[in-house]
Amino acid sequence: MPTPKNCHETALRYLEHRERSEYEVRTHLVSKGFLESEIEEEMNDLKGLHYVDDVRYCGDYIRYGMGKGRGPVRLQLELKEKGIDTGLIRDALAESFDRMSEKDAAMKEARKLLNQVKEMDEKTIARIGRKLASLGYHTDVTYDVIGQLRKT
Repeated sequence: MPTPKNCHETALRYLEHRERSEYEVRTHLVSKGFLESEIEEEMNDLKGLHYVDDVRYCGDYIRYGMGKGRGPVRLQLELKEKGIDTGLIRDALAESFDRMSEKDAAMKEARKLLNQVKEMDEKTIARIGRKLASLGYHTDVTYDVIGQLRKT
């Protein structure tokens, strides 16, 4: 595979496999040794062509994460690591999660774990709590789900 010769080729090769945030593309171009002026010009071109669009990226990432059972806390952290603006993350999460949808998603994940065990004891409840926390559900939602499971 030939080595990319310029900033544009390098950026396009980096984007050809999956969508990336503006921060990810910038960081990649910096790591390849391009000048800030070249990077700035390339980023303007990429954004103008909608090859890099953090709003779209954020929405797509949240939908993908929700499909994998991830909660809003984890998604927020992951998007922040990808350099997405905090306000943009907050707005996108507010569109995708409200208290009820988060609770429904957490309950769905809890039921997946319950299907793997023979009985629901304190050990299973603790395991469900840890799993929901690792998936990034708010603590109050986790407690609500566990409370509901104990009633059944």
